[in-house]
Parts: sequence; C-alpha cells; structure tokens
Amino acid sequence: MTARAALALALALSALPARGAEESGARAPEPPSSPARAVGMAEVGLGWLVLPAADVCVERDIAGCTTGDSSFELDAWQIFRLTPRLAFGAGITLGLTPTTDAPRQDPPGVERDHSRGYFTVEGVFRYYAIAQDSFDGWIGLTSGLVVVSDRFESREGRSDRALVGPRGVTIRTEGLTVGLAVGAALPLGPNWSLGAAARYGSWFLPKEPNTNPLGDEASLVGQNDVLSLVLTVGYRVPL
Repeated sequence: MTARAALALALALSALPARGAEESGARAPEPPSSPARAVGMAEVGLGWLVLPAADVCVERDIAGCTTGDSSFELDAWQIFRLTPRLAFGAGITLGLTPTTDAPRQDPPGVERDHSRGYFTVEGVFRYYAIAQDSFDGWIGLTSGLVVVSDRFESREGRSDRALVGPRGVTIRTEGLTVGLAVGAALPLGPNWSLGAAARYGSWFLPKEPNTNPLGDEASLVGQNDVLSLVLTVGYRVPL
C-alpha cells in the first residue's frame, strides 16, 4: 500500500505544472523547425537605371542615333513573404530624368524640345538563400510591362495657353520585360530594414517605331538591355 500511495502522489505532482500552464493560457515555445508566420513588406528604392547599348533616336534616317542612356530611378514594391525562403510581389519603376537627348532636325520654323520617360509594372519572385535575423540575401526573377514615353513640345508660346489642344505630342511605346535580380537587407528594428538591390534584364519593344504627325519616331525600339542599382528602405508587418 505504501508503494502505491507514493506512486500516486508522484503522478499528481508531475501534472501540476502542465495544469497551471493551461489555466494561465501560456504556450510552450514552438520548435525551431516550425514554419514562420507570413510577412507583408513595403519597399521604396532610389537608384540609377542604365541602358548601356540602347540606340536612342527620333529621326533615324535623318539625324542618326546616340548610344546609351541612363536615368534617376524610383522604385516601389509590395512583397508577401510566405515563408522564410519564398516571397512574391509586384512593383513599379519610374525613370523620369534620362540623360541622353536623341539627335534631331526640327522642321523649318518649328523649334521643339524632346523629353523621355520610363515606366515599368512588374511582378517578382524571390528566393531567400540567406534568411537570418541579422541579415537577408535573396535572388529573384522579374517580368512585366514597360512604357517608354517620348514628348515633343514647342518652344514658342510656352507661357501662353493653347486655344485648341495641347502644345505637345506624346508617343508611347509598350513592351515586355524579363530580368534577374539580387538583393540584401539589414534589419533596423522589428519592422524597418535597409537594403540594396541590383537588376539586369531586357525590354522587348516593337521593332518598328511609332510616329507622330510631324514624322518624329519613338526613341527606343527592339530589345534593350537594362541594368539598375538601388538602395531600399523596407517596412514589414506580420500577416
């Protein structure tokens, strides 16, 4: 009887901590191998966009072309990180300050300025090869749409309001994009991070340029290789 009583007392004492934890609502820590909670991330980047071998022309048969272009770049991305290794999302890129002006010959008596801008909307898939609390490193694939806008605007009467219609004409060229990307980020707290990213890809535009009524042509045609380097600031929240 004494041995049985001692065994029953030991079992009762061993059940007390577990019962107390249940009553207080405390949870045992998850094992390291359990999947992490999904995270939503917003990233904004500033950098430089380069088209190293692009032929920039608006009058190919008359004035010729200039090789290469670059522009200040602004990025904005929305990323969903489903696991510590896999993420996907979408974003936009703006290149509004191209440095190369295409050579041209304006019609007699018509002096104009030409400006160009780049806009892309792309999806991205990322694989985090390095996923640590103190450092993240990833590689990815991007694909989407690109729009190249060429605006020709008369220099005369800029301060006057046009009586009928705008004083400028815009040629828009749409195409597809495909690219590779790499990036890294350092946490700056539970929500913020500072990072950098590099992308290399191609824009596939129509081979024949669009034109306006004065015979001006879209400045870019065909395949153009693109390189960008960006510094990013990110904000993330659990989903």
